[in-house]
Amino acid sequence: MAYETLYRKYRPRKFADVVGQKHVVRAIQNAIASKRIAHAYLFCGQRGTGKTTMARLLAMALNCEKGVSPEPCGSCFACQSIVKGSAMDVVEIDAASHTGVDAVREVIIERVSFLPAALRYKVYIIDEVHMLSTAAFNALLKTIEEPPPQVVFVLATTDPHKVPATIRSRCLRFDFHPISAKDITQRLIFVLENEGWQGRFDPAAASLIARAARGALRDALTMLEQAMNFADEKITVDLVRSLIGVTDDEFLSRLVTALREGDIPNLWGLVSEAVETGRDLHQIAHDLATYLRELLNYKIGVYADETEERISLLQQQSELFSEYELMRLIRSSWELERDLRTATDAQLVLEIGLLNMAMILKAMGEVPARGEIPAEKTEVTPAVTVPQPSRQVVETVAPSTTPAPQPATTPPPQEELSGLDYIRQHWEIFLEQLKRVSMVAYSFLLNAEPTDLQDNQLVLTFQHTFSYECVNDRNYRETIEQCLQEVFNMPGLKIKPTLSAQIAQPIVGTPVDASSPVKTTPTQQREVDTEEYLASLFDD
Repeated sequence: MAYETLYRKYRPRKFADVVGQKHVVRAIQNAIASKRIAHAYLFCGQRGTGKTTMARLLAMALNCEKGVSPEPCGSCFACQSIVKGSAMDVVEIDAASHTGVDAVREVIIERVSFLPAALRYKVYIIDEVHMLSTAAFNALLKTIEEPPPQVVFVLATTDPHKVPATIRSRCLRFDFHPISAKDITQRLIFVLENEGWQGRFDPAAASLIARAARGALRDALTMLEQAMNFADEKITVDLVRSLIGVTDDEFLSRLVTALREGDIPNLWGLVSEAVETGRDLHQIAHDLATYLRELLNYKIGVYADETEERISLLQQQSELFSEYELMRLIRSSWELERDLRTATDAQLVLEIGLLNMAMILKAMGEVPARGEIPAEKTEVTPAVTVPQPSRQVVETVAPSTTPAPQPATTPPPQEELSGLDYIRQHWEIFLEQLKRVSMVAYSFLLNAEPTDLQDNQLVLTFQHTFSYECVNDRNYRETIEQCLQEVFNMPGLKIKPTLSAQIAQPIVGTPVDASSPVKTTPTQQREVDTEEYLASLFDD
């Protein structure tokens, strides 16, 4: 007997065997049980989530010899012929190779009116239906709208937005969700045990394959089959990592811990280890961004359907950071992944990117009491202290009836910084962070200083007109305001650019007559009519 690949061998034969699509299974079974069978279905979802399998199960349920049932028997002639793909009345069409209107007319339109040859229903399964041309869709429109009573259409697609609205509105739509890593892991373990690998595989290896599959069970089974062929005695995490190139949680946890501790030698040591062991540095950056995203989800209470060991790891690692720090790290990791795509020296770019992330955490830690900036008008009354008498005072001096006030021997306690003073004190930290975000916006603020804080508006006084005008540009202004809000943790903080009093702002609409010998001062400018001035330029 010819060898059968795992994803074909373990294709579900019953609705109960379908993994991760309980909402679709329940809806279809309820519709069959209540005899509310639609004439056309639209199955949408990413690859490897069971769209074609569900279409075949629907055909089996409609044509089972034991009657239309929510659960086909799987053993009768009709069910077996559908499983083997030999049923004449179940027509599977690849829309990628039948895109034209002639193919649709020949295969479907001209034959749809004939009665089923052997089964109860004639089922047309059109895979990747979005590949059909516009003319083919138009030709199929009337047939799908009013098909014969014994015909059922099942359209499967990975891009439902490419299907015309006129087709979507005539179909009963079901969206197939990406399968969770936990469900894929359990299915892989089931396959391994049935294939005789009991005790010869590491469950963490199956979990690593499940995460690498990204919701596609067929991809996971293909990678598992590759690992089974590659392994000699046991399927381990190292074997899977070297085979499919994904980064394991142990390496990512060490990387994240080194970032938190600011241990630069350890960070670069991990990069060297990755290079020596043949890891893909681009994949490390991508997996780091995904891992940080999972930590943020766990931190804010969005728990993934994972194994207990991985949930425990996420809990421990998420406690090392705040939500704001994780957001900054995720953004930096995305930028690092983008830079690696065009890098000639991937190791250098990865090292500098990790160093930048560690410096961001350090800079964020240098800003004291984030989120506790007191209001600007808050006044703090210093405690009254009674000065101690000096030893140099002669005790024989007679006290007067009205003693003169004595100068304080110690300075009064320092008052807490106001909002503006707080921003001024940490202005250099803000500039360093803005420099990492936008070098151009950073250069504009080099000749500006914060001078006032008015109703959540920070007044910036500029010494050069060019910088003042550029900061008023929408893009640069939004970049500066966003960086200010992040560094000082002041949501809604805006900037109000102003020019220094020593610089006269230009008068719009009153150009100066260059031919006039009269010199004007900033306070007394000669007003010239714009039309007369333009006309004078063309006079002989």
